[in-house]
Amino acid sequence: MGIANIFNTEWTYANRDKFIEKLKTEEFDLIVIGAGVTGAGVIREASLRGIKTALLDKNDFAFGTSSRSSKLAHGGLRYLNYAEFKLVHEACVERNWMRVDFPNLIRPDRFTMPGYKKGKDSVLKIWLALLLYDLMSEVGTKFKNRGKRKYISKKKTLQEEPNLNPNGLRMAGQYFDNHVDDARLTVEIIKESVATGYTTAVNYLEVCDYIVEDGKITGVHIVDNLTGTTFSILGKVFVNATGIWTDELLRNYPRKLIRPTKGVHVMVPKERVGNNHALVLRTIDDQRAYFVLDREKYTLIGTTDTDYTEDLDTPFCTKEDCDYLFRSVNHTFPNANLTYDDIISTYAGIRPLVREEGKSESQVSRKHALFETDDGLVTIAGGKLTTWRKMAEEVLYHIFKNNRLPKEIPKSELTKGYSMKPFLIGLEREDWDEFVKEKSPDLPSHTLDMLYQQYGKGAKRIIEYILQNPEVGKPFLEECYFIPAEIHYIMQYEFAPRLIDILCRRTEIAIKVKHTQQRIVAEQVADIMATYYNWNEETKSNELEHYMEYISKTIWF
Repeated sequence: MGIANIFNTEWTYANRDKFIEKLKTEEFDLIVIGAGVTGAGVIREASLRGIKTALLDKNDFAFGTSSRSSKLAHGGLRYLNYAEFKLVHEACVERNWMRVDFPNLIRPDRFTMPGYKKGKDSVLKIWLALLLYDLMSEVGTKFKNRGKRKYISKKKTLQEEPNLNPNGLRMAGQYFDNHVDDARLTVEIIKESVATGYTTAVNYLEVCDYIVEDGKITGVHIVDNLTGTTFSILGKVFVNATGIWTDELLRNYPRKLIRPTKGVHVMVPKERVGNNHALVLRTIDDQRAYFVLDREKYTLIGTTDTDYTEDLDTPFCTKEDCDYLFRSVNHTFPNANLTYDDIISTYAGIRPLVREEGKSESQVSRKHALFETDDGLVTIAGGKLTTWRKMAEEVLYHIFKNNRLPKEIPKSELTKGYSMKPFLIGLEREDWDEFVKEKSPDLPSHTLDMLYQQYGKGAKRIIEYILQNPEVGKPFLEECYFIPAEIHYIMQYEFAPRLIDILCRRTEIAIKVKHTQQRIVAEQVADIMATYYNWNEETKSNELEHYMEYISKTIWF
């Protein structure tokens, strides 16, 4: 498998009928239901070992939790409070691997954790937590952490973060974790799996029932949510990796497995908060940990953690959610005085927590559950974004140990960590800087940085296209990072049927363009898509209104 295969112009929505025909007429060794990061990880494990696999989702790739997280590849420092040492260690190992082998997308940042008098995080607690965190980042892995912990005085803390509330501040601890675009990570995992030639991945295909023979699942009945047509797909092994929808796929299971909890995030201009780096803070309402994260010229604030009983497909940030976060940010950054007018965007996601009786929302573990029901359905549930590879590896081992794999797998491919390989699309910064120096594209530095971070080696193709067509390098808005060339790239190499797929999950336009300007950008993107997909005016209008309806629900004022 070479890098040329990543740029597979066959895997595009324009060829969707071709892939659906393949699903209809061929039998698959493995069928994975759910195209979030966990399901994507399972197909990567399978495709790297030559297993013929299909990936299905009733919505878009990364539609659910995998595009609505805090967008961190991190070890989970707060889980040390609950003695989740194994979970934190696993997450640290996976975090370090991704940082090394996917260097453009996994972006290290220094996190500051202030300690206040009478606060929940004492000096001793911060000292011990960061010591343990560093140890777990280094033990049992060849992938080392980016940087070591530091403990800094009140004076030094305020020098580095001068807008912090100084009242009662005693000191701070600092450590490294990593930013990531969660949806982009998921899509790149799927693209790499498709590039092997062993995976067929199609979105908007909903499993509505199983085909059962002699008590075992042998196929799935499908409803195409884009066309309304129905058909069946046959396979040998079936994996339920549907996250918050896990219980919908489990039949005759004695209890509900998933406890959905909602987490919301609010994006504001970075200068309005005044943070220089990422911070781990405590809310003034209930002392729950939350983040203030720096994302280029933005600050991302989140998250909440509340039980959720409404429609799993449509979680949104409410006024109450935002007020909860703003009260704490305005207390910790007294000069911020954030109001609703500062909001660029909001989004909400649902955590697929495995139920634990007697625990509050924040106390429920991020451990995952893996089991197989009598009908042969393998279910993987729970976990966290950072441990996607580890969870997927365990799924493959489970199938292998139960003699469910239809082909002989060499022992060398069944060693733990076999799939800890560099991403083919990944790009080192030095290589990118040399390429930019050679090509000298007429683009601002922030656009070049964004292209590198999001697309890796794909950014080189985007630059080549801009050099041939300079107009596609001009931003949609003067103050906007995003350019038409990205959309052309996505049209060629990524399976994006709908306008909302591109604006929410192939790019970060939905969260980084102010809600008042969303229609301006959306109209331009819709025009590009209409050309590629031969949309008529009615289809283009419907796509635009569908997206704008989503945006309107993220803003309540």
